[in-house]
Amino acid sequence: MKTITVEELAANVTGHIASVKEGETLSITSEGKEIATIAPTRIQRGVRYPFRNLNLSPPIKNLDVDVVALIREDRDRDRSGLK
Repeated sequence: MKTITVEELAANVTGHIASVKEGETLSITSEGKEIATIAPTRIQRGVRYPFRNLNLSPPIKNLDVDVVALIREDRDRDRSGLK
């Protein structure tokens, strides 16, 4: 994060906005106190479509068994020590 004064921002608004577009966050101060923050949006950070390349498995086919019952049986078998 870069800290600049209101005067510095006013003197070079275009340059500072360009640095925000490149991903930098600016802290704006006046009389030594922070008064504002300018930060890039998620779109500018390259996260516009965070799930664009997400590969999902094909949907599970409808099973003719009770999956919960199978999980319980497996859990009970593990707890009993039987294989």
